Amino acid sequence: MSNKARHRMSELINEIRDHQFKYHVLDAPSITDALFDGLLLELKGLEAKHPELREADSPTLGIGGGFATSFTQHDHIEKMMSLDNVFDPAELASWFDRVEKEVSKPTYLCELKVDGLAINLTYENGQLVRGLTRGNGVTGEDVTLNVKTIKNLPHVLVGAAIPSLIEVRGEVFFPLAAFNELNDALEELGKPLFANPRNAAAGSLRQKDPRVSAARPLSVVVHGIGAHKGVEFASQSAAYAALKEIGLPVSNRFTLCATRAEVEKYVEHYGLHRHDVEHEIDGVVIKVDSTAAQTQLGFTSRAPKWAIAFKYPPEEVTTRLLDIKVSIGRTGRVTPFAFMEPVKVAGSTVTNATLHNGSEIVRKGVLIGDLVVIRKAGDVIPEVLGPVIERRTGSEVAFVMPTHCPECGSLLRAISEGDVDIRCPNARSCPAQLRERIYYIGSRAALDIDVLGYEAAAALLDAKIISDESDLFHLTREKLATSEFFMKKDGKAGSVIGKNAE
Repeated sequence: MSNKARHRMSELINEIRDHQFKYHVLDAPSITDALFDGLLLELKGLEAKHPELREADSPTLGIGGGFATSFTQHDHIEKMMSLDNVFDPAELASWFDRVEKEVSKPTYLCELKVDGLAINLTYENGQLVRGLTRGNGVTGEDVTLNVKTIKNLPHVLVGAAIPSLIEVRGEVFFPLAAFNELNDALEELGKPLFANPRNAAAGSLRQKDPRVSAARPLSVVVHGIGAHKGVEFASQSAAYAALKEIGLPVSNRFTLCATRAEVEKYVEHYGLHRHDVEHEIDGVVIKVDSTAAQTQLGFTSRAPKWAIAFKYPPEEVTTRLLDIKVSIGRTGRVTPFAFMEPVKVAGSTVTNATLHNGSEIVRKGVLIGDLVVIRKAGDVIPEVLGPVIERRTGSEVAFVMPTHCPECGSLLRAISEGDVDIRCPNARSCPAQLRERIYYIGSRAALDIDVLGYEAAAALLDAKIISDESDLFHLTREKLATSEFFMKKDGKAGSVIGKNAE
């Protein structure tokens, strides 16, 4: 018996449970999915080498959740299982081997693994009566009122083949476009931002006031069945067809595969095109399609043996944080930005990323000169996750938020109590605020003035053609001609702004 192994296993269990609490209850994970999976894999490895040290309630045997919350708790009618994960083709091949040892020539169903919040929906005689989070797989949080605010989820099933009872398992998620809009709105209000769409979905669904949930554009997709009466399904794909017939939102991206090669092709395709999907995905779920074969294969204590999740490698990279600078927004909000060595992530080259505010810099613990981990998922703006502390050399320096506006020199301060941001109060004459407001006026969100982009807004102010927003309505060709920016084409002030100014 190894004391070293015992101590390490104890450390891992405490750390994993702490992260599970942050993830399932606080909706505020402090590490990436990949790092969490690494901790769990390390614990599994130690338990395999030292089975005599494995605790009866080890996190490797559980499903997650199981913590006290402010929501009413209810039991699922049928246990809500988790999924085992594989991370590379070799591990997937081993799973195929185990399945095909028991089932001859199975058909596989492949679907996207939506990165959202697992939900269990109970319908009785076609009426939605309860919505529960996964919780610990046996008991979940009652979020029925909030679930009923999701626009694509029916309260009443339709059609002739409505079961007397059915538990439908699914995933609540935040579409990427809606997530970006929500964070933009929160940022403008000076409120804390959601780290990712999964956190936004969880935080929105787990609101005590359903009106808050209703204001968030959540969606749901269903992908499984628990307890049911008055209906039977010969296969997973037949179940999906039946669920769609009675009005439930089923993904149109699943496919049936007759061979391993077809499964591998599906996995590879979405590994390359994951950002073409309207929501975040973190992998592919592969299921044996036949219900009889599923019964034959059975379950472990936490997951079905007939299903596996292939997890894509995280789109996180490291780069050097060269500097932190601040910008002043149109409302005076001071936003620090990280300037980094160029690095390619999620299909594009990233050189800078917002750090949101001074509190976020402190919370993330980043220093100028750090090697930092950044992430960019889909169309989500690049995010600095934190420093690689073990790579520090001692030459790194802390960033200090400025006390005065770098553009006009005004004393920066929080405008209201509890505001996490500091702002420049000089709304009338701060050049940065004027520039940003004029740029905003020209954007599609306001007057949609062609050619009045950021450079044009800066040129108008630099040439003293305008001094505030109202001057935009008194522009003439002659005034525009005093700026080189508007004389670029054939020596004429022929921009669309000039024509509109007439």
